[in-house]
Amino acid sequence: MAELIERLRSICGPEHVSDALADRMCYRRDCGPTPGGVPGYIVRPESTDEIVALVKLANEVGKPLFLWGRATTFVDAGVKEGCIVLALDLMNRILKIDVENQVVITEPGAIWHAVDSELGKLGLEMTVPGGGGMFSCTVGGTVAFNAVPHGISEYGVTGNHVVALEVVLPDGAVIRTGSWANADAPFPIERGANGPDLAGLFIGACGTLGIITQVALRIRRIPECERFLFYAFDTIDQCVDAVAGIQHQNGATFLIGLFGGPPPTGVGGKAFLQIIIRDHEARAAERMQICRAVCESFAGRPQNSEGTRRYWTEHMYSWLRNTPPDAYYGSRPYYCPEVAGFVPTQALKQAIPLVQQYIANNAEFARVGMRVKGMDVYFSPNAAFLWVDTLYPEMDREAWRVGLRVRAEISELLFGRWMSPGGIVAGIAPYIMPRLGPTYELMKRLKAALDPRNILNPGVLGLGLPADSQLLEQSR
Repeated sequence: MAELIERLRSICGPEHVSDALADRMCYRRDCGPTPGGVPGYIVRPESTDEIVALVKLANEVGKPLFLWGRATTFVDAGVKEGCIVLALDLMNRILKIDVENQVVITEPGAIWHAVDSELGKLGLEMTVPGGGGMFSCTVGGTVAFNAVPHGISEYGVTGNHVVALEVVLPDGAVIRTGSWANADAPFPIERGANGPDLAGLFIGACGTLGIITQVALRIRRIPECERFLFYAFDTIDQCVDAVAGIQHQNGATFLIGLFGGPPPTGVGGKAFLQIIIRDHEARAAERMQICRAVCESFAGRPQNSEGTRRYWTEHMYSWLRNTPPDAYYGSRPYYCPEVAGFVPTQALKQAIPLVQQYIANNAEFARVGMRVKGMDVYFSPNAAFLWVDTLYPEMDREAWRVGLRVRAEISELLFGRWMSPGGIVAGIAPYIMPRLGPTYELMKRLKAALDPRNILNPGVLGLGLPADSQLLEQSR
């Protein structure tokens, strides 16, 4: 459509719009395994005003917009054939570091770690350390997905740290949330102001209800010190009981449990606990003592914590298993159809063995070359965020089919008894959304009310689909 691309270019400039096949092929899917269609156009706006114009044009011509940060997440949504990809990577500025009011305001395309690096020059940091892809993930995408971050044991999920948002609605209207909404006193200082918590409507909605164009996040002084512990346990139950004891006393900033996949090199045991503490010196010493006493009361054996330190300071997950990065990331192309979600801490005593038994009894793993990357847990203040990573050779079509079937079966095992996912990736949406009952119906009503033409991310979260049966079809 020559007229459409000229109108897109008139909004964003010809250098920021492409319909070249080579460009469009690069925007088919995120890190998930769902194959996408080839989009019709790639647009890279540089301002909220340009996004408003693009949204209004999309409504006029009936073309859906697929929001694109840097595609680092496992939202697992294939792009719709012929759609307009709205890539937000050029909107990457840090707009304000407000030391007095303890917030930082950024555009959605700002890289998480880049923002923290700038704050670090002032001795500051965001109050949430960011998700697993912090060197490449964007602030807007992480908030839209409500990613489970590092440091969750003390700090909670990403959305807890959002003060206010600027959002372009599906009709092109621009709103701000919380205290930022007052046009005569536009200070993004308090989320719980000026009525309902509208920020919460867009956090975790994965771009289905609005486009986040600015984010205000809380900041703080960098803690005085960091301390690390590593314990091995002979049973899952011992490790889980130790975690529960630490949770009850707020003993750690971050607790990471390893319950499957390759064990840490040179360490014996069936379950392993990595402990990270960030605080001022005196309090860190107290918390270290709490963690040691609890772990050793449940027969935990202290280990060298250098791998824990390297994981935290170098942000490379493989160090939790005392292995360099190539051991985890050297055999490509592999893909991991992840199943992840929150379960009660004590439920791990049943959930972990159930998944282990399923994997041990599944002959398909050996047949197609699948392996378990990890069965690991980020512990929140009162629960456990468990994820099961199964790797398969992505270029093998049969292995791809088996991998998706394994994801479906593990989803059914866990969602049917204990688990609720944090960010709802498209691949597991068919197995969780029908379980939400009236809550899912409310989500669909909100989508229909805000986006009647189904312009923003149709199909993501199972929203904007004409029938629930198509949600199941989407996963196949």
